[in-house]
Amino acid sequence: MVIEKGTQSIADEVRTLVAIHRWMDQTPRSTKDFDFIANLDLIASEDEQQGIHEVLEKHGFGVVPANARWQFEKQVSVGRRVVLDFHAPAPVGERGDLRLGARRVKPQPSLGQKGIHGRMNPEAASAELYPFSFTYGGLKIVLPNPVTLTLMKLAAMRDRRAVSQSAELSAENRRQEDRQARKHAEDVCRVVAMMTREESETAVGVLGGLRQSLGFEVAAATFSEFFKADEDWGSRAVAGRWKREDFQIIQSTLAAWFS
Repeated sequence: MVIEKGTQSIADEVRTLVAIHRWMDQTPRSTKDFDFIANLDLIASEDEQQGIHEVLEKHGFGVVPANARWQFEKQVSVGRRVVLDFHAPAPVGERGDLRLGARRVKPQPSLGQKGIHGRMNPEAASAELYPFSFTYGGLKIVLPNPVTLTLMKLAAMRDRRAVSQSAELSAENRRQEDRQARKHAEDVCRVVAMMTREESETAVGVLGGLRQSLGFEVAAATFSEFFKADEDWGSRAVAGRWKREDFQIIQSTLAAWFS
């Protein structure tokens, strides 16, 4: 959140990799989707699941049938809806209190039509390390570390870009997927740009726990294909949104992580 204080914003008092006042586009990106990373112990806990179930029902969120129990939605007005996606890292080793589907992590035993599942997301590994938290309106908000967020955004960009190249889609649908891919490419840059000095230091520890994971390997390959060189698609997609020297800082940070 950027709060004006005279001619300076509070955001500028927090030292980040690229100060927000230097951004060429400071407009917050709106979205109807909220992504949550569910802790595996939470998914396995019947008590915690009951609490989540009650909150979802209280606020009018229903299961999206095509993505049962990991995606919920609520119609807020005509033509407007809010979507909640629950992700989960892949369990390490066998657990008797969890079941694995093709793409989902589920509680064992089954809770039937209660609670949530987690859409298995290799990029969510190490999300619990060095999170950033703050309180807003009496509610504690916890955000994953920048490395985990970057992995997730690189994956989203890569997937949308691949779909946008499909000859089976109409021209309009390809354009729509391309726009989404470009938004995720910009998100990659914003996550890195907003990294604080403390987060930059703790990123070393996060990377140490990730380097042998599948999610990291895929992210490294995605960086190499889309952002490593100025002529790569990702670099060109965001070129007009950053000052040259600031994009070079972002690009070099990604290279230090993934090269």
